[in-house]
Amino acid sequence: MSLPFQAVTFDMDATFVHDDKSYDHARFERILSQLEDQGVKVIVSSGNQYECLTNYFPDTKERLYFVSENGAHVVYQGQDLVQTTVEQAVADEVIRFLCNDLKITPSLSGVKHGYFYAKLPAATLKRQQFYFPNHVLVDDYKDLPADRYYQLSFLLDPAKVDEQLAALQDRFGNQVRITPSGNGSVDVTVPGINKATALNDLLSSWGLSGADLIAFGDGGNDAEMLKLAKFGYAMKNAGPVAIAAANHRTALDNNHDGVLAVLEDYLTNQG
Repeated sequence: MSLPFQAVTFDMDATFVHDDKSYDHARFERILSQLEDQGVKVIVSSGNQYECLTNYFPDTKERLYFVSENGAHVVYQGQDLVQTTVEQAVADEVIRFLCNDLKITPSLSGVKHGYFYAKLPAATLKRQQFYFPNHVLVDDYKDLPADRYYQLSFLLDPAKVDEQLAALQDRFGNQVRITPSGNGSVDVTVPGINKATALNDLLSSWGLSGADLIAFGDGGNDAEMLKLAKFGYAMKNAGPVAIAAANHRTALDNNHDGVLAVLEDYLTNQG
């Protein structure tokens, strides 16, 4: 029997990797080889920076496709396939509004580098450096280097989330996509761009469609790709948006290799 899919994609945080950001490298490499033997493409789909994603796969990155920045940046073997950025004038205006009106210092996912505030608390700074290995520290957002941005992200004041979100939506809702991603965190991205749009373009280039895809995710930014895939798996630990979008559920959570267990099951029983 052959596998019922020709492409595999998975989110990273709370989906593929454990909470400590580890995973079973040997088990994954064994599964990857088996999938490749059947001509199956494997795609990493994440909101994170491309350089952050490749750090997880030091020995296999050349064999994987990367949909990073929530679909705005697609890379294969170091070559940029897609780069979609927020309109420059709009990005500049959003940054000014955040800094001056809301007193918020955003993290910026640039084409050249990631940018974040140099005076963040030590624990936050360490976390940002993990997610943006290619970064520049910013002392003053009025003096940013010339760059274009895939997305902007920031934390709202917990006591003012609804008020600040409404202000952002009212001011910029027609120009950018403003997406709360939990715990007061917000992403500002290009309208109409998400993991599913990037995946659909990749699949089309291979003569495939969502009917040939198996996808794994846990969060709201995975919803579109879970709906796109014929086999959409929400993780056992997934949130309600991902669960509603999926038509399957993993038996195991991310800390127990839920993604790898499902793929092994398909390879054992249908491969």
